[in-house]
Amino acid sequence: MTKKAAENVNQQNMEIYPDITLNKAIRLFIINAFLVIVAAIFLPKIGEGIAEITGLGQTFVGNILIACSTSLPETVVCFGALRCKAVDLALGNLMGSTIFNIAILGLIDLIYINGSLLTLVSQNHIISALSAIIITAVVIISLTYRAEKKYLPLSMDAILIVIIYILNMMMLYLLK
Repeated sequence: MTKKAAENVNQQNMEIYPDITLNKAIRLFIINAFLVIVAAIFLPKIGEGIAEITGLGQTFVGNILIACSTSLPETVVCFGALRCKAVDLALGNLMGSTIFNIAILGLIDLIYINGSLLTLVSQNHIISALSAIIITAVVIISLTYRAEKKYLPLSMDAILIVIIYILNMMMLYLLK
């Protein structure tokens, strides 16, 4: 980024958030990051309890409830980016988060000493893995095809993504 572009971005941010200084933004970021970390420490145990009490199973609760709650920060960032008309930032956030989350599997497998991680989990995760692959393929096709028209409030690719996600949830629920 050139110096002039950086100054333009800084000026735009000052217009959107005139009462927030850089020091205040850094302090708020650190406080909120700490709160997210504290909540994340308790989330697996809470999810395990929900799975046990409701009988929904850990695969369903992990794929739906835990995944949704841990993806809320990405969702908020995307809405914020779209509010600033930074569409590439919003999509980059989602795709980058997806890549990073999947890459975590390799790191966790390095740390997990009781065997190969993926051989020990429920095979029901195959459904979510296939759903993720299909949704990623839809995104790739949409980025390549670039249909300009929207016939409904959602574009066809977005409708297809929602349908695949709902089917994923339904299959996981049935396999609980």
